[in-house]
Amino acid sequence: MTKKSLVKLFFVVCLIGFSQAAKSQIQLGVFADCQYCDCDTKGTRFYRNSLQKLHDCIEHFNSHKVDFVVGLGDLIDKNFSSYDSVYPILEQSKAEIFQVIGNHDLSVKSEYFEQVPQKLKLEKSWYSFVQKGWRFIFLNGNDLTFQSNDPETVEKAKTLTSKLKDEGKPNYHEWNGGIGKEQLQWMEHELQEAQAARQKVILFCHYPLLPFEAHALWNAEEVVDILKKYDAVKCWMNGHNHAGNYTFLDGIHFLNMKGMVETEAINSFAIIKLSETAIEVTGFGNEPQRILPLN
Repeated sequence: MTKKSLVKLFFVVCLIGFSQAAKSQIQLGVFADCQYCDCDTKGTRFYRNSLQKLHDCIEHFNSHKVDFVVGLGDLIDKNFSSYDSVYPILEQSKAEIFQVIGNHDLSVKSEYFEQVPQKLKLEKSWYSFVQKGWRFIFLNGNDLTFQSNDPETVEKAKTLTSKLKDEGKPNYHEWNGGIGKEQLQWMEHELQEAQAARQKVILFCHYPLLPFEAHALWNAEEVVDILKKYDAVKCWMNGHNHAGNYTFLDGIHFLNMKGMVETEAINSFAIIKLSETAIEVTGFGNEPQRILPLN
């Protein structure tokens, strides 16, 4: 083989390798705490401005041809009618949108509690799917909540928050939520399947686990103990704490996205690229850039 032929072969091999690597990558758009309502500004929360921010966010995701979009909860701030304003914007998305339920999504009259999942286009409030060697798990952090018409659910919420308060834990607040036993069992089964299939896992929930602070899921410590058992788990991603946050523990990245509703004009969302070696976060507006290495 001539030198020229060897050079051509080298470039062909490189091109094939690059093409295969590109195909193995996943690009998703993520936003948190849009929290729209037709309400006056309160402090740093500019509720009405969220419509334009959400429009700009979806338009950006469309232009970058993301594979799918994730909403990390609190699509609205309050009032069931608020959904009628945000959904025409979300329907402009060229990629499928996957949502989790936030506490403000349930800030509606009790007669509408059961209709919230339908408004978020959720057939189930916890679910998963697999794509290109990644398993994406979406959790309902309001499985246990005070915002329910089920007396048993409310009683469990009262018992859990009272216990947390008595123990001096920072996350006892009613505006947090918890994950029930049935969902935890389902989540662990998903993790076992992912581990067996050598898949990487990202879990999405409205509430943070770590750093353990006032916004954390009521049973955050229990969930962390489960996640730590599985090498497949690479990231827990959430909203709720509008200031954003990040920590790393036992091979798991805990990433709290900043709230879109914050500030008058600066947006907050991210495009996240997944590869074999890293979770690359390209933040826009208030959301910072991050490269989270995978072990």
